[in-house]
Amino acid sequence: MKKWQVYAASATGAAHLARDIPCQDAFHWAAIDERLVAAVCDGAGSASQSATGADFVSRQLVERLSWQPSGALTPELIQQLLEQIRMDLYFLATEAKNRLEDYACTLVAAWIDEQQVCLIHLGDGVAAVRTASGDEQLSVPENGEYANQTWFLTSENWREHLRITFVTLPVDQLILMSDGVQPFALDKSGQALFEPFMGPVIRYLQQTAEEPGSSALQATLGDPRTSEITGDDKTLLIALRR
Repeated sequence: MKKWQVYAASATGAAHLARDIPCQDAFHWAAIDERLVAAVCDGAGSASQSATGADFVSRQLVERLSWQPSGALTPELIQQLLEQIRMDLYFLATEAKNRLEDYACTLVAAWIDEQQVCLIHLGDGVAAVRTASGDEQLSVPENGEYANQTWFLTSENWREHLRITFVTLPVDQLILMSDGVQPFALDKSGQALFEPFMGPVIRYLQQTAEEPGSSALQATLGDPRTSEITGDDKTLLIALRR
């Protein structure tokens, strides 16, 4: 039976390092036999508690999706789970005497088992799945009128921007990234992965165990040369079915 190996890392962006601000991205994942659930959240730079929000939302979604029976996922169920997580985040904010908006974060997530592949997306960031033969499907960023405008789970109109995509491909690879990785991991069209970057990374990980592979991702994302491309926080999660 093939199982998932997951490699993931976050790196604080140069803009945050310069102001001594911690990374506001977060990721969580769970792999149980053939099932994989993973999420990446990017905290809004303008929100004071966004790092907490990103960690809370990504962790809660992975935990709650992991409880669902195989093949039971529907758009209605996903929205219901996010409603519950948003309400719990509201209670967390209220207890801390903060506003819900202080915990703003985007969300890009995936559920994969033997029967279903589902991508869940709110705001920017990217989700991509690939087959062993190289077929690829992406869920691309959604931005507003301005490049730095996007939507968060804390937004009032979050339901209107929630995108749920069921994929019929026999998936062997999953890539999730926050928007800080987009400039060097997407091609110029923004509709496909940039192979000169992603290809060597994936080929290396295919021959590497999870812990050293994640450390290598951390080093790549934290390389000073990436700061010449973007000053944003960067998170990349790559899962390979072996």
